[in-house]
Amino acid sequence: MSSKSRSKEVAPPPLEKIGDLVFSPGTDLPFGKKIRIGLSEQMIYESAVEKGYRTGIRAHLAFLADHENMTPIPLDDKQFTMVIKHLLPSDLSPFDQGLWRSYFIVGWMCVYLGLEIDDEEEEDEEGEAEDL
Repeated sequence: MSSKSRSKEVAPPPLEKIGDLVFSPGTDLPFGKKIRIGLSEQMIYESAVEKGYRTGIRAHLAFLADHENMTPIPLDDKQFTMVIKHLLPSDLSPFDQGLWRSYFIVGWMCVYLGLEIDDEEEEDEEGEAEDL
């Protein structure tokens, strides 16, 4: 590998710490989830990974609804690039943009494979069960 290609690589973000929890904000999960630190619950912000994954699922489901089609479809690279160009958040670093793009594709393909999980619906059902 040449030294030129190494200089173009984007370094991952540094590790961060909340309480005693050390994590990588760009890659570790469960971002967007509540965790208990000491006596209080904290919300860890959502990473580019989760945002891309959830956007991929929502975009595919919206695509199916818009086209009144129940059969999920895969896209090729050119089609993904066209869709992602319109949805990719502009405030992300180049490293996070790469993560977002990758996990957008994962989310889209999870719908195609029938593997998508809507965390928000699960949380709503759990909350209703606790209320009973």
